[in-house]
Amino acid sequence: MTDPATVAAPELWISLLKSMAMLFVVLGVLIATLYFMKRIFLNRGGVTDRGLIKILATSYVAPKERIMLVDVMGEKLLLGVTSQNINCLAKIESDREIEITNSNVPNGFFKNLLKGKMASTPSETICKDT
Repeated sequence: MTDPATVAAPELWISLLKSMAMLFVVLGVLIATLYFMKRIFLNRGGVTDRGLIKILATSYVAPKERIMLVDVMGEKLLLGVTSQNINCLAKIESDREIEITNSNVPNGFFKNLLKGKMASTPSETICKDT
């Protein structure tokens, strides 16, 4: 007579392999979906470094408020962004390039940048060239 435990062991391994195969199929579909969504959203004008508008740096002031350094067609703008509006804080028209090596901007970067620009430019020329 055959022992029921020895008969159930191969069926257990087969069901385990089927479960693992289905898990890999689901994970593969999920990864493929995320990959295609990323490509679709980046090509529709999402945040990219290709094109006319480049976001150079962002610093969060409050949960829905931030200061952004943006390059628009070679002109650098310092923008204040809230959930209701966007304000131009300053235009940066210096000849020197602003180099940001990593995504973690030091805490005093925007503060020092604003102080330097506000001291060197007259107040009437700040983002009023419309």
